[in-house]
Amino acid sequence: MIYKRLMCCLMLLICCAAYSRAQNASPYVINATNKPYLLRSFLMFEGKKRTHVISVGTPEKINYAYDLKQGALLEVWRGDFMDVKEMWQDRGEPQLAKPLGTVLPLSAAPALAVLADKDAAWPDSIAFDDLQNQGYVLDKSKMPTFLYTANGAEVSDKITVLNGGTALSRTISISNGKQPLYCRIAAAATIDAHKNNTYTVGNKTYTVTVAEGTKAFIRKTQSGKELLVQLANASDSLTYSLTW
Repeated sequence: MIYKRLMCCLMLLICCAAYSRAQNASPYVINATNKPYLLRSFLMFEGKKRTHVISVGTPEKINYAYDLKQGALLEVWRGDFMDVKEMWQDRGEPQLAKPLGTVLPLSAAPALAVLADKDAAWPDSIAFDDLQNQGYVLDKSKMPTFLYTANGAEVSDKITVLNGGTALSRTISISNGKQPLYCRIAAAATIDAHKNNTYTVGNKTYTVTVAEGTKAFIRKTQSGKELLVQLANASDSLTYSLTW
């Protein structure tokens, strides 16, 4: 009798352990359904926990993560949106959201900067208090345009889905600028220019297409190449698309 009870207890412990492992292994997946899903969270990027990130998932399953304190498009991906298990299970101590699918990392550096000249090094970051977030507004499809002030200018950064999910479009607009600004569209080991204002980045990892009439230029750096555009006027804008 004692032996049977011990065996029952052992089997119960084994079942509980198996259930616990299954629970721990199972992601908590969230997806956008009929409108975009906006998620504020911490996010690991380039080995660092980013604390002011908003990620946007879309019904077209083309998603991105954005650093609100740098004005930086961190990464993009297709497929399922986020695993939020570490945010929502128990106390969610790590507060980390994990992008799902194959993620294309871009850059944590600010999109806009003041440069002494077109050959000056691009800054790694903006000081925390030098970028003032002004929130965001939603368009009729519920996609956000991020608003902030930095480098003496008011900035709007609108990212939308093109043609049912074939690409992302980004429009950065400035107003009340006090000095010319540069926008860094891409940075990689290699960037190659093609016809129709199109550029391949990396080993054809992704493609950038800038709006017609935009004077983009490629420059060499110590680590590779960068694709830049100057916003020379007090009120100016730049639109480009990203395909991967």
